[in-house]
Amino acid sequence: MNSNDKNGKVDFSTVTKYLKKYKKYIIYGSIAVVFSNTLILIMPYLTKLIFDALENNEPSSLILKYVLLSIGAAAFSGLFRFMMRRTIIWMSRYIEYDLRGEVFAHMLQMSPTFYHNRRTGDLMARMTNDLEAVRQMIGPGIMYISDTILKLVISYAFMIYLSPQLTLYATIPLLILPLAVNKIGNLLHAQSVKVQEKFSEISANAQENLSGIRVIKAYRQEDNEVKNFSLLSKNYIKLNMYLAKLQGIFMPSMRLFASLSYLTVFYFGGLAVIDGRLSLGDIVAFFGYLSMILWPIIAIGWVTSLYQRGKASLHRINSILHEKSPVEDVDHSDYEAKMNGKIEFKNLTFAYNGTNVLKNINLTIEPGQTVGLVGRTGSGKTTFVSLLARLFPIADGQIFIDDIDINRWKLDSLRRQVGFATQEPFLFSETVRENIRFGNNGADDEAVYQSAEIAAIQKDIDTFKNEYDTIVGERGITLSGGQKQRTAIARAILGKPSILILDDATSAVDTETEHQINEKIKEILERRTSIIISHRVSSVKDADVILYLEDGEIAEQGNHEALLAKDGYYADLYRSQLLEQELENL
Repeated sequence: MNSNDKNGKVDFSTVTKYLKKYKKYIIYGSIAVVFSNTLILIMPYLTKLIFDALENNEPSSLILKYVLLSIGAAAFSGLFRFMMRRTIIWMSRYIEYDLRGEVFAHMLQMSPTFYHNRRTGDLMARMTNDLEAVRQMIGPGIMYISDTILKLVISYAFMIYLSPQLTLYATIPLLILPLAVNKIGNLLHAQSVKVQEKFSEISANAQENLSGIRVIKAYRQEDNEVKNFSLLSKNYIKLNMYLAKLQGIFMPSMRLFASLSYLTVFYFGGLAVIDGRLSLGDIVAFFGYLSMILWPIIAIGWVTSLYQRGKASLHRINSILHEKSPVEDVDHSDYEAKMNGKIEFKNLTFAYNGTNVLKNINLTIEPGQTVGLVGRTGSGKTTFVSLLARLFPIADGQIFIDDIDINRWKLDSLRRQVGFATQEPFLFSETVRENIRFGNNGADDEAVYQSAEIAAIQKDIDTFKNEYDTIVGERGITLSGGQKQRTAIARAILGKPSILILDDATSAVDTETEHQINEKIKEILERRTSIIISHRVSSVKDADVILYLEDGEIAEQGNHEALLAKDGYYADLYRSQLLEQELENL
């Protein structure tokens, strides 16, 4: 069980470290709270003095003095109240900024398995809706609870000074409030969790639908998806309506007991004035202080709601921050150097979700060699190359780069020198130039153009209206599959990696263009180690070594001619593709 979930407790250290960081705002805000409340709470007493002066026929100059003091107190109280909001609310915004950055940075450090088990929309909801709820808890929540406590203390001090007996009578109807707050507050917390989870589900559904809009339209599922979204929204509304009902019960309950307190003071205070035990000014001042404590008491309900929602959201944020990536630098991950490109696998066995994906892999790839990797779908080809960038955890002693255990390499140094171009490349909603330059921001335009030329995407870019400054759209939606793949190849080449991996990176490219890419890329491959995964034999036949994977094991190994001579898996694949090509040419 997570550390923030034991016995239903939430770990607040996630935000307390930021409260310490911005403690000066808390200090200035606290000073503003003290002065604001002190000045505003003087006013009922000044009102008492005004009434007493009128009752005793004091000079008008004295009454004017009290009036001017009241105006001054109100003005300066307003100024300090502005400072209170300016400091504490600003602090909450800074903390929101820092916490959002922490969550985002943490998620980027997580391994692919983290995202396999979570929906993007849910993660987005935690970075937006949940973070806002936490901000409300540590901003307005702290501000109002401190304001409330101080106002209650000072007001009660004045009320006891005016009439201890009347203060007791006024308090009795309010004693039940803590019980109501605790009971309804627990219900609010439980319901807030459900609301936040349902919001995440809605966000995830919307994100998936917008990302998969082409598929939805192709299968004419617009109406069905609208119905599904509508059902989720209705459930979300139902949960919020119940939450609103709880909040609706809460506030009127506060007001009910407040009204009982007013009536009690009105009755017993009126008797005291008639009997001469209290002056008219005393009762006016007492009602003034009672009015001032009633709003803080009622505000407890709102602050409690903020706290319960913030607590539920903080739990959801902690569930991300407290999850450790299985792949990270450890104490002995201290090696970084320019790679030569030698790769060695020693009895490599890798399992995913309890199922062996790779088994007993033994292989040495010399610097500068080109290795072709073929095999059936699901044979472990992509996992094979993913381990070279440590996208998944791997035990010590199974993979070595330049005779150094891969776990000893610093992740940053390792991944900077391993270039990837995949079958389904991800392009950002930026320009073509920025997508090619991604990961190598210091590259000049000439290097970008050269990489584009090698990847055979230059001619396509020339046809774009804005050429390299063309926005490719979300996930590169404005480009064809082949254009996206060639842009990704250009990106991988630009980084000048010591190890270049092309994972079926030309599957969406026609044979003629693929041949052009292969010819242009040969020159750079001569100077670095490369691994080419492909379903096409034509893409790997010139490789120094070709591996045929079958059920996670190396079934065959050798160059093109040697594997054809074996007349095994590779030869069967070659003949079947040759036959397909002949049939296409008919």
